[in-house]
Amino acid sequence: MAGPSTFPRTQRIGIFVYDRFEPIDVWGFLEAFSIARFLGTGYSSPPPYPFEIVLIGRTMANVKSINGPSVAPDWDFDRARQEPLDLLMVPGGGGTWPLLDDRADPTGVAALLEWMRVMDSKVRIMASVCTGAAVLAKCGFLDGLPATTNHGAFGWVASHGPRALWDNVSRWVDAGKYVTSAGVSAGTDLGFHLVSRMAGRAVAENAVSAAEYDWHRDPQTPIFYPQQAAV
Repeated sequence: MAGPSTFPRTQRIGIFVYDRFEPIDVWGFLEAFSIARFLGTGYSSPPPYPFEIVLIGRTMANVKSINGPSVAPDWDFDRARQEPLDLLMVPGGGGTWPLLDDRADPTGVAALLEWMRVMDSKVRIMASVCTGAAVLAKCGFLDGLPATTNHGAFGWVASHGPRALWDNVSRWVDAGKYVTSAGVSAGTDLGFHLVSRMAGRAVAENAVSAAEYDWHRDPQTPIFYPQQAAV
């Protein structure tokens, strides 16, 4: 078995949690990284692991998911600015609409976009699940790049990024630094894709097996939509 000194460094995954986020957007995506292990080790092996995951809130106050449990952030925005981070993911959910309502809360929206731009300057990958793509789009990150989002909210999200090259069929889209997924369960498939990209295909396949998950590896093959999202 390989010793700890022979492993690559542990990479840090940050997930932004906000009021009324969709639970599976966070936990499905998170699980792909959480269950991953270095080659030659197993689920019960002690650290180090390929990934460390932190939840990030505006403050350290508990955050309530939509119709589900609350979570306690590991970091607030200020600490996230100071700590090293490899990837930041923005989930979707019913809370995305008020999160970006700059008529009701212009100061809050401006502060969020400013924080996102600071984080964008330090991470290697900026990701979204579901309607979280609207936050990336509003920041201008997706301009000129292919992207996707929840097929049931496609028009609303696309309105925040009219210069993005929106894909209304794919389950996820990897545009390099910016990676987006379609709705809810698609984020889990995206998570395993990013494990493969960041830690290698063998690590991802082992994680899929450990999770007993039916990973849909081809993002351009929809698994449920009888027709593509309306444009």
